[in-house]
Amino acid sequence: MLEFTPITYKNAARVRACYRHCDYRVSDYSVGMKLMWKSYFRPEIAFACGCLIVKDTFGGKVRFDYPVPETEDADIDGALDEIEKYCMDKYIPLVFYAVPQEKLGALIARYRYCRTESTPVLDEYIYRADDMMSFSGKHYSGQRNHINKFYKLYPNAKFRTLEASDKPKLEKFFGKFTYSSQKNGRGADVELKRSRETLLRDISWGCAGCMELDGEIIALSLGEICGDTMIIHIEKALHEYEGVYPATVSAFAERFCGGVKYINREEDTGDPGLRRSKTQYRPKFMQRKYDVYVETELRAWDKIPTLKTERLTLAPLTDSEAKDYFKLCTDDERNKYWGYDYREDCENPEEDYFINVARDDFESKTAANFAIKYGRKFIGEVILYDFDYHGGAQIGVRISSGCDGRGFGKEAISAVMDAALYDLELSVVYAKCYLENVKSQRMLSACMQKTGEDAEFRYFERRI
Repeated sequence: MLEFTPITYKNAARVRACYRHCDYRVSDYSVGMKLMWKSYFRPEIAFACGCLIVKDTFGGKVRFDYPVPETEDADIDGALDEIEKYCMDKYIPLVFYAVPQEKLGALIARYRYCRTESTPVLDEYIYRADDMMSFSGKHYSGQRNHINKFYKLYPNAKFRTLEASDKPKLEKFFGKFTYSSQKNGRGADVELKRSRETLLRDISWGCAGCMELDGEIIALSLGEICGDTMIIHIEKALHEYEGVYPATVSAFAERFCGGVKYINREEDTGDPGLRRSKTQYRPKFMQRKYDVYVETELRAWDKIPTLKTERLTLAPLTDSEAKDYFKLCTDDERNKYWGYDYREDCENPEEDYFINVARDDFESKTAANFAIKYGRKFIGEVILYDFDYHGGAQIGVRISSGCDGRGFGKEAISAVMDAALYDLELSVVYAKCYLENVKSQRMLSACMQKTGEDAEFRYFERRI
């Protein structure tokens, strides 16, 4: 299974190497974005199938970037397989974040059920690098006029590469910028803080330059080349110097963008002034990005249905069954072949712990737990879980102490399999049991087809 490590300045070099050749043209796929906002999005990285896999946690929810190739023989589908396995193992929804429009079709084709969302204010402005260097043509006459006026007013202004020794000048710049900035609000304050922290730390991974006048920095920019695109992460200037913004944009492009085709100046976040400014530079196109929510077949059930057999009722767990369910889940003898030790997640659970977990799993559509009732008595559970996003799911059953040996397991599991295959329209239901669990092997053999075994398990399946 994937093992994730938080991204840091120490391990950023390998990540940077992946993004250096990434052709997604989205700022989220850059080491600068990950480092600047790591305390906000908490990005973590793993490597599998020749790909970089990034997971972040935002608002308590886990989501994944689209895999980024690291090697020439990278297997994107294999990396997606690994992400799916991780979500199945952790019982978390499968969500992809900031998927480039060019990759959206691959996910839609891969997943039977998924929904997509996009936020127009997060569309990113993509410009031709050549346009930003020269501002040639009549539609850029305004920018050229501003630049000419800037150099006429400030003939000593020069653009140069930022150096590590510039930290005192950067501190002074940010002191002035904070004082003079007309933007306000929590978002602007946070962005300014992140920009300052980033530029005062290690910027060797990027391209950093500044406009200097009489020994003082009056504008600066930090970008990063990803594929054929320069991603602009930071762009700041002191507003009192008329024309400094277009002059810095053009000088930065001339200095650092000779080998790229496009410049991504990121989104406008819905700010009218920022939108007006970015639009005036005439973007070549807007890069839309999507969040993709992959859904399981459980999307068809608003609630767990009630199923009837000759002797049993299978239904959602109720509060009155919490105590019996707790007893079943903590019965070590009954659960020695269950394949899961609850102590791994909660060493000393409260009585309502297990029923709440079951409800959370159904809410996230990662599992469905059916209470098995004989008359009014709770006698066990059937669980549908490990939905594989491709029409399959696992099934398991456990019967309370004193109620086994009467065929309840086979009767209950058969009813839930029918519902899974005919109501949820799954293609296949899988099950497995330990080799030494003879009773379960007999039960599963009576209602499913054996498909194989390995050193630990026997495997079964049922299809329509």
